[in-house]
Amino acid sequence: MSRRVILAALAALPLAACASDILPSTSRETSGPFPSYEIAETAYKIIQPGVTTSAKLREYGIDPKTTPNLRVINYVEVMRVFMPTDSVQLKDLDPAVQGCIGARNACVGYVMAPGASGTQRTGHISLDVLGFQRKTEETGWAASMLVLLVDDVVVYKLWSGTPQIDEKRDETNPLGPAQDLSGTAKDAIDGAIPKP
Repeated sequence: MSRRVILAALAALPLAACASDILPSTSRETSGPFPSYEIAETAYKIIQPGVTTSAKLREYGIDPKTTPNLRVINYVEVMRVFMPTDSVQLKDLDPAVQGCIGARNACVGYVMAPGASGTQRTGHISLDVLGFQRKTEETGWAASMLVLLVDDVVVYKLWSGTPQIDEKRDETNPLGPAQDLSGTAKDAIDGAIPKP
């Protein structure tokens, strides 16, 4: 099938056709013990500094040997996390973080960033494929958890996250394929224009 035929077929598609089930979609999930934001947050909340041990963390599904995407950091990396610039001094940090850094090799950190997201292109297939308008919706959740241990006992924990991701992007190119001559649209136009 020639490029000219493909371009003609695309142009013939009804502009009003909604094609959310035809347009591309992607999904991404960071594997780990937490299938949802709520479960990850609950696991974080039951961790008690000064009480929770590494053995207890393993019961919660937080185990460096078996938990996917769990990063183990040493005291030097803990310093980089909490003192990213010279303007932050050791004395400015939480006493528990200071104690962990001072414990040197007895200090270890667990860093996890569980989450899941999906992206779906929505809108009119002909406007999308020809490059006139591209609408994208992203949904999901994301979290970040840091746990510091000294001698196998949690001394500090830190949490941040986005319980619900709901982003919409709308890209418009009034000139369509002529505005961004790349990929399929460029090939189709090149094929439609006779060579001298």
